[in-house]
Amino acid sequence: MPAKLALMCKSHNYKTNSLHNVYSVGNWKIAEKRRKDLLGQKVILTESQTTPAYLGGTIVGFVPTQNGKKCEVVFQVDESLIGNTDAVSHQGWGTGRGV
Repeated sequence: MPAKLALMCKSHNYKTNSLHNVYSVGNWKIAEKRRKDLLGQKVILTESQTTPAYLGGTIVGFVPTQNGKKCEVVFQVDESLIGNTDAVSHQGWGTGRGV
Protein backbone atom coordinates (compact mmCIF):
# COMPACT_ATOMS: atom_id res chain seq x y z
CA MET A 1 0.00 0.00 0.00
CA PRO A 2 1.49 3.38 -0.96
CA ALA A 3 2.02 6.12 1.61
CA LYS A 4 -0.95 8.48 1.90
CA LEU A 5 0.88 11.05 4.04
CA ALA A 6 4.50 12.22 3.90
CA LEU A 7 5.86 14.48 6.63
CA MET A 8 9.14 16.35 6.42
CA CYS A 9 10.70 15.83 9.83
CA LYS A 10 14.30 17.00 9.45
CA SER A 11 15.21 16.89 13.12
CA HIS A 12 13.97 13.33 13.79
CA ASN A 13 12.15 14.69 16.85
CA TYR A 14 9.48 12.04 17.04
CA LYS A 15 8.44 10.45 20.34
CA THR A 16 8.50 6.71 20.87
CA ASN A 17 6.68 4.18 22.98
CA SER A 18 8.94 1.24 22.21
CA LEU A 19 6.84 -1.11 24.35
CA HIS A 20 4.04 -0.90 21.78
CA ASN A 21 6.18 0.07 18.75
CA VAL A 22 4.12 3.27 18.45
CA TYR A 23 5.62 6.61 17.49
CA SER A 24 4.16 10.11 17.42
CA VAL A 25 5.37 13.15 15.57
CA GLY A 26 3.89 16.46 15.25
CA ASN A 27 2.46 19.75 15.32
CA TRP A 28 0.98 19.37 11.86
CA LYS A 29 -1.93 21.27 10.38
CA ILE A 30 -4.22 18.51 9.09
CA ALA A 31 -7.95 19.17 8.63
CA GLU A 32 -10.32 17.15 10.84
CA LYS A 33 -11.95 15.44 7.83
CA ARG A 34 -8.56 14.49 6.40
CA ARG A 35 -7.52 13.04 9.76
CA LYS A 36 -10.50 10.67 9.64
CA ASP A 37 -9.63 9.64 6.08
CA LEU A 38 -6.01 8.96 7.05
CA LEU A 39 -6.72 6.53 9.92
CA GLY A 40 -5.33 3.13 8.96
CA GLN A 41 -3.30 4.60 6.08
CA LYS A 42 0.49 4.71 5.69
CA VAL A 43 2.64 7.68 6.78
CA ILE A 44 6.31 8.22 6.02
CA LEU A 45 8.84 10.63 7.54
CA THR A 46 11.51 12.22 5.34
CA GLU A 47 14.30 14.73 5.81
CA SER A 48 13.51 16.59 2.58
CA GLN A 49 11.33 16.53 -0.51
CA THR A 50 14.03 14.62 -2.36
CA THR A 51 15.04 11.95 0.16
CA PRO A 52 13.46 8.56 0.81
CA ALA A 53 11.64 7.80 4.05
CA TYR A 54 13.71 7.10 7.14
CA LEU A 55 10.68 5.93 9.16
CA GLY A 56 7.06 5.06 8.50
CA GLY A 57 4.04 3.14 9.63
CA THR A 58 0.28 2.82 9.85
CA ILE A 59 -1.61 5.78 11.29
CA VAL A 60 -3.50 4.75 14.44
CA GLY A 61 -4.56 8.17 15.70
CA PHE A 62 -4.10 11.89 16.09
CA VAL A 63 -3.51 13.95 19.24
CA PRO A 64 -4.82 17.53 18.91
CA THR A 65 -2.49 20.39 19.85
CA GLN A 66 -2.88 24.18 19.84
CA ASN A 67 -6.66 24.30 20.38
CA GLY A 68 -7.24 21.42 17.95
CA LYS A 69 -5.96 23.31 14.90
CA LYS A 70 -2.82 21.16 14.70
CA CYS A 71 -2.09 17.59 15.72
CA GLU A 72 0.49 14.94 16.40
CA VAL A 73 0.34 11.94 14.09
CA VAL A 74 0.46 8.61 15.97
CA PHE A 75 1.56 5.55 14.01
CA GLN A 76 2.50 1.88 14.41
CA VAL A 77 5.98 1.43 12.94
CA ASP A 78 6.32 -0.57 9.73
CA GLU A 79 10.00 -1.10 8.92
CA SER A 80 9.18 -2.02 5.32
CA LEU A 81 8.51 1.71 4.71
CA ILE A 82 12.11 2.70 5.44
CA GLY A 83 13.55 3.77 2.10
CA ASN A 84 10.08 4.37 0.59
CA THR A 85 10.22 6.88 -2.28
CA ASP A 86 6.47 7.55 -2.81
CA ALA A 87 6.88 11.23 -1.89
CA VAL A 88 10.23 12.00 -3.55
CA SER A 89 9.72 15.07 -5.77
CA HIS A 90 5.92 14.72 -5.43
CA GLN A 91 4.05 17.79 -6.70
CA GLY A 92 1.76 17.78 -3.65
CA TRP A 93 4.38 18.93 -1.14
CA GLY A 94 3.12 21.87 0.91
CA THR A 95 5.07 25.01 1.58
CA GLY A 96 5.00 24.74 5.37
CA ARG A 97 8.14 24.17 7.38
CA GLY A 98 9.32 20.75 8.34
CA VAL A 99 9.95 20.06 12.00
